[in-house]
Amino acid sequence: MQWDFPRGLEDAGEVESLASRAGVAPGAISPNLFQDQDYKFGSFGNPDPSVRAKALDHCRESVAIARQLRSRDVSLWFADGSNYPGTANIRQRKHWFEESLRAAHEALASDQRLLIEYKPFEPAFYHTDLADWGMALLAARAAGPQAKVLVDTGHHYQSQNIEQIVAWLLDEQMLGGFHFNDRRYADDDLTLGSIDPYQVFRIFHEIRLYEWETGGRADIAYVIDQSHNLKGKIDAMIQTAGMAQMLMARAALVDLPRLTAAHHTCDLIAAETCLQDAFATDVRPVVREWRQGKGLPQDPLDASRQSGYVERISRERAGRTIPSTGAYA
Repeated sequence: MQWDFPRGLEDAGEVESLASRAGVAPGAISPNLFQDQDYKFGSFGNPDPSVRAKALDHCRESVAIARQLRSRDVSLWFADGSNYPGTANIRQRKHWFEESLRAAHEALASDQRLLIEYKPFEPAFYHTDLADWGMALLAARAAGPQAKVLVDTGHHYQSQNIEQIVAWLLDEQMLGGFHFNDRRYADDDLTLGSIDPYQVFRIFHEIRLYEWETGGRADIAYVIDQSHNLKGKIDAMIQTAGMAQMLMARAALVDLPRLTAAHHTCDLIAAETCLQDAFATDVRPVVREWRQGKGLPQDPLDASRQSGYVERISRERAGRTIPSTGAYA
């Protein structure tokens, strides 16, 4: 992953200028609280107060970077935990986390948010300080009213019902955003929908059902978080964006009045068929027509490959040094 701010706030102006020239805006800013050797035994959960202070200072600087770039969300993921029983005071680490999260929250502007991600394991294989959505929810509430939970679709145990987690967080008004990817086992960052597109469809359905029932719009940050070790990075990102469009379009086809009626009468077949019929619909012609109406290529992946853009920038950027520290967008 490219670290975008190796000199911290000093780099924000350059990133802002580059983004403006490219016609894009920086997304969430993510502090790097796992790479330095100082974080070997944790960041916010480290027994050494000087390391906890270093981590907090970096979070505050990341908030300042986000503010300069007019980026609302500061996304936090922690590698903190332990590998062996008895080697960490789990309750004390929880208290240190709450203290540091409150301090990071105090640095936010009124229009900014903290998004707190959870992860069941890796690199901590005995206990992870924020191991599931309930822990992240409690941590967000301890941090303050501008903190929400971030759901990474790849970072769950196999067969876990992620859409139920999404439904609960929506109902608690604590769903802040997603890192979208896919998983084969439990901690994967594969291209969205490459393994289980039906699950992503079900997540989008839960969001749409919530919005339909409440009459409002869920305030959710949609972020792509993938590890492209074999696929070309730009090709994989285009694949994911296209898959997300198609799955969202399919979720929009669910007959919600009919589904709700089936819920009330416990008509299981009718209810399940509402989802299956929508998921089975070929929405590709509609999506292509929508893109054409926006002046966009009907087949973005083919257009990208035909343009030669990836080959050109690969030549231009060959030999550049990749920074090793800093926050990233």
